[in-house]
Amino acid sequence: MQGHETTDWQFTRSDLGRTPSVSSGWTVEREELDRAKACGLIHSASRKLKLPQITTASACVFLHRFFMRHSLKEYHHYNIAATCLFFACKSEETLRKLDDFIPIIVHYASKGMRTAPPGTLEFDKWRA
Repeated sequence: MQGHETTDWQFTRSDLGRTPSVSSGWTVEREELDRAKACGLIHSASRKLKLPQITTASACVFLHRFFMRHSLKEYHHYNIAATCLFFACKSEETLRKLDDFIPIIVHYASKGMRTAPPGTLEFDKWRA
């Protein structure tokens, strides 16, 4: 690859100023903060789920790639973080049961304020 050409999967720092979130009214700083919070959720849940670093890193990459094409205005960063982590578990073959996965995501996404044991409305909401 020559010069500073980019592909659909490679982004530059200046590309962050042209994301769908920025186009919909987010500042670059707010987008970076929301992405950092989402990656924090991924890291916390990964530690609790005893996932390998490659799964955690894959989830963060999926999240960043998602938000290069979709707006934070349309998709909440914690929902996408949970989805990316679940997908990373599958793609890296470090599967976890939903009965274990969802309660941990809810705990960290709510900063310890909510629980979601299997069979509750909260669990079903995140499962959907």
